[in-house]
Order: sequence, then C-alpha cells, then structure tokens
Amino acid sequence: MSKNISIIFIIGVVIAAVIVGYFVYANQNSNSNQNGNNLAVLVLDKEEIIDLDACAARNFSNKIIILESKYCGACKVVIPALKQIEQELSAEFFFFDLSKKEDTEKLKKFKIWPKYTPTVLIGCKILIGDHQKDEYKQIIENFLQNEQ
Repeated sequence: MSKNISIIFIIGVVIAAVIVGYFVYANQNSNSNQNGNNLAVLVLDKEEIIDLDACAARNFSNKIIILESKYCGACKVVIPALKQIEQELSAEFFFFDLSKKEDTEKLKKFKIWPKYTPTVLIGCKILIGDHQKDEYKQIIENFLQNEQ
C-alpha cells in the first residue's frame, strides 16, 4: 500500500514539474518576444557567408569574432596567429573561450553557437578550423578596408 502511495506521489511531482517548466519556458519566450529578441540561435557548422539580415540582426556584421576552446588542438596554433594579426592591423577582435562560462554568457547576446572550434567570424563570413595566417590576414584586411 505505501509503495503505491509513493509511486503516485512521484508521478504527481513529475507532472507538477512538467507543468511548472512549461509555464516558465512560455514566460521566458514571451518576454524575449516583447524585447524583440526572438532570434533563434544560429549554429555555425560550415564555412559560408551568413545572410546579411541574420548577420545584422545579431549585431556582428561589423565585428571579428573568434570562438575557441582550451580543449581545441587547432586553436593552439590559430589563436596566437590571430592575435598577431590583430596587433599588426591595429584592429579589435572579440575572443570567446567556450570553455569559460563567462565567455559563453557574453556570446549569448549574438545568438550564435559554433559546432567546431576554432570558428572565426569576419563580419558575416565564417571560417572553421585552421587556416594559414596569410589567408586570415588577407580576408581580414579586405573586410577592414570595406568597413571604412
């Protein structure tokens, strides 16, 4: 008898949790829609040019964003090269280390998430993996010239 009561109690708790979770989720979504921040997260999983409207809505069309992780072998080569380019061109890059909670929280404002690291956003252009320093530099120089 007490086993049946325990099972019924557990089922009741689970149902209540599902209902509460639904209302919390619905409330969060309605709040984000009221703020105009209803963009879905854009998963960066291939090298491409992001649609200009989607890029502008996320406010990174004029930025250079580097997404890395301390667990990424290629990042250990690419990140120092990108930091050199940043200095050489006197540009400002935004580095986000996805293995750091504070960086992932900052990254959320752009409504993007990389599938791989390193991922480099140069305006609306996505580069994934390791590329030669000269290739990065040429693309970034062209981007910066077009921004002026």
